[in-house]
Formats: sequence, C-alpha cells, structure tokens
Amino acid sequence: MENNRTIISKAAIDTSALGNGGKMSAQQADKFLTYMQDYSSILSKVNFIKITKTTRDLDSLEVSRRALRRQAENADNPATGTANQLRRTLNAVGVVMPYDVSFQYLKENIEGKNANDTLAKLFAQQFANDTVELAFIGDESSSDDFININNGWIKIARDDSDTHKFDTVGSTDYLNVVFPGLLASMPTKYYSLYTQEDKSKIKILCSPGVNRAYKRQLQERNTALGDAIITGGKNINYDGFEIVPVAFIPDEVQIVTPYENLAYGIFGPSLEVYHDVVPRKTRHEYTLLADFDMEIVNPDALVIGGNFSA
Repeated sequence: MENNRTIISKAAIDTSALGNGGKMSAQQADKFLTYMQDYSSILSKVNFIKITKTTRDLDSLEVSRRALRRQAENADNPATGTANQLRRTLNAVGVVMPYDVSFQYLKENIEGKNANDTLAKLFAQQFANDTVELAFIGDESSSDDFININNGWIKIARDDSDTHKFDTVGSTDYLNVVFPGLLASMPTKYYSLYTQEDKSKIKILCSPGVNRAYKRQLQERNTALGDAIITGGKNINYDGFEIVPVAFIPDEVQIVTPYENLAYGIFGPSLEVYHDVVPRKTRHEYTLLADFDMEIVNPDALVIGGNFSA
C-alpha cells in the first residue's frame, strides 16, 4: 500500500510536464492555446492571433467605392479609386497568474500521467475567463489591479474617434430604439462587404441581461414567437442580425461589428509555467506567465452603443 510520501512524489512527477521553471515547448504552448479556444466561445470566434513578437501590426486594405468610369478611348484613364492601408498595433502586456494546489487535492485526485493535462486545462480555462473579461472591460485608467492590466475593446472603441457611437440615452427599448439605432450607425458599405451566403457576419454583442430584456419584449408582441423564444436555446436575431449575449459586457453597452474585427493577440513563445513543490507548506505552487493584448482591426466597422450623455 502506498504511503503519503509516495503519493506526493508521484503527483510531483505526474505534473512536471507543466514546467519545472521555464518556457513551454512549442507543442505545450499550442495545446494550452487550444484549450483556451475550446473553452471560450468568444476566443474561438474572434480574430485570435498567435503573435511571434510582443508587438504585431494589424494591416488591412480598404478601397474606395464608385471608382468605375467609362473607358476613354485613346486617352488617359486617370485613377479614380484609392486603396487605403489601415494599420493597428498589438502591444502585448506581461501578466502573471499564480496558483497554489494543496497536497491534499493531489492525494485525492491522482490521475496518473493525465494529472498534468487536467491542471493545464484548468489553468487554461481560468486564463481564458480572465483575459476575455479583460478583453471587454479592461481599462488602464481604473484603480482596480485586475481591470487596469490592459485596455479592452469597450475602452478602445469609446476612445477611438474612428468608431461610431450611438447614444442610447439610457433607453431600454431594444426593439424600437436601441437595436435600430445601432444598425443605422453602421456605414452601409460594410453590410455588403461582410456578407456570406446571404447572412450578415455582423453581430450585435450585448449583455445577457439586455438579451433577456429583448426576448421579453418579443414575447409581449407575439405569442407564437414568444413561445418559441422560451423553449428554444439558440441566439435570436434582430432584423436578421444575430444577437450574441456575452457575460462580461455591461448592460449599458452594446457592440455591433464582425467577430474578426475584434483582435486578441497572445505572444505564444512567452508562455511559461513554473512548478515548485513546497513541502513545508504542503502545497504545489504554479505560476503562469504570458503576454497578450487586444485591438480593433478596423474601427470604422464598429458601432458602440451606450449612454454617452450621462
């Protein structure tokens, strides 16, 4: 029969793949990032970029409309269209996520060689949760030690003069005021650019509370539709545009944009997990180090709604 020392020794060996002090291998880093995307529905949909340096330029091209002209026979045909390069930059910020795991936990949850996978998944899930929350509500001007790690998409969108703002003036009439106003604020050209199989790729991102309030408004208008909303578990639409509830978006904020316009960059080579066994305190200490950043690829293709007059 195994004694406690043997069990603790096995646990330390089985979790050693998480790192005894150094960078993850390329294979381990890829597995960790895959866990993150598998766990978070948002990270699996937005522009998830594995950057190879702590800075990365995001370049996109935009061409002007109505550049067509009649051909001028045997004469100069001057340029009537322009191609503009849009450049945004990811600047990855270093973060630390320290965790303590007790000997008792590992005594009761020995999984052999799979223990490292289980812990890696748990760390990846929590890292995904924390970074997605920051991706939306991060604000470097905050006094909160978590919120001020980095600016998130809401802060970036509010501060950028090239994004489109729709002042909801605190309205909770999503059916007749908020959602129509948000969509009207999006430049028309993007409705044709972001179309695939006749279904717009532009999404309306909002809080779960706003999503439920909109459902209640629909239920009050149409019994048949209301019954379907109550029994169905899928996201609903407004005017054909999918409404996506996101847990980390405040009730007073809505975002209209394609998923791929929201960039999340993580510096893969910087992923490090340190593992120390501390017998005096009967615990394992894990420390995850990483660098990541968020950015909006094309601010002109994003509308943010809020009570800006408050």
